[in-house]
Amino acid sequence: MRRLSLILVFVCVAGLVLWLFARPGEVQLVAKGEPYAYSRAAFDKWVVTDPDRRGEFEAFGEFLASHDVGDVVPAWELTRTDANRSNDCERPAFLIPPRDKWMNIIPVLTLMRDQIVPEIGKVEVQSSYRTTDFNACVGGARRSRHLEFSAVDLVPVGDIANADLFRRLCAVQRNLGPQSRLGLGAYFDPEKADNASGRFHLDVSGYRSWGYSQRSESSGCRAFF
Repeated sequence: MRRLSLILVFVCVAGLVLWLFARPGEVQLVAKGEPYAYSRAAFDKWVVTDPDRRGEFEAFGEFLASHDVGDVVPAWELTRTDANRSNDCERPAFLIPPRDKWMNIIPVLTLMRDQIVPEIGKVEVQSSYRTTDFNACVGGARRSRHLEFSAVDLVPVGDIANADLFRRLCAVQRNLGPQSRLGLGAYFDPEKADNASGRFHLDVSGYRSWGYSQRSESSGCRAFF
């Protein structure tokens, strides 16, 4: 009887945890090893602490939907400053981009919807809009497209080997050509393929590719073409 009681208590506690952190019909997409600070649950707590913030986020979601990109990635992920570095830099994990920059992300999301997701599957946003001081803290380029909310850093949601991931991404860029203005941060070294995080950068501000050194000669695409 005592054992049965303990089992029932465990089941009830597990059910309560699932109820608190899951939402019906919505998959919680959280990168491997990601701290709780950047999770959906953390965002939900952050956004409701300020009525103006909540209203601004609702307006942001409506804006994305009005441009047919509302379901490319969950809108809340586009408020992540950087899921890997926010704690290091003592900055908020989330930040709603200024309204005058919202339009800048539409071409990027359109590219993701039409070209990237069909090729590699669902993706998760690791970093989007950054302020100048935060960008400097995380070592971003001085003219980073993140400053204008015209770039995202992503990781694949599905299980895909790093070599296969970057082979596909580089092929997409090559097939689309310079007219696409696709900028691809291909952070991949074939000699250290198992250590790569699978994180990559996308923008549509100029046709180019680079890697860990922020220069074209370090682009992971050089391993395939």
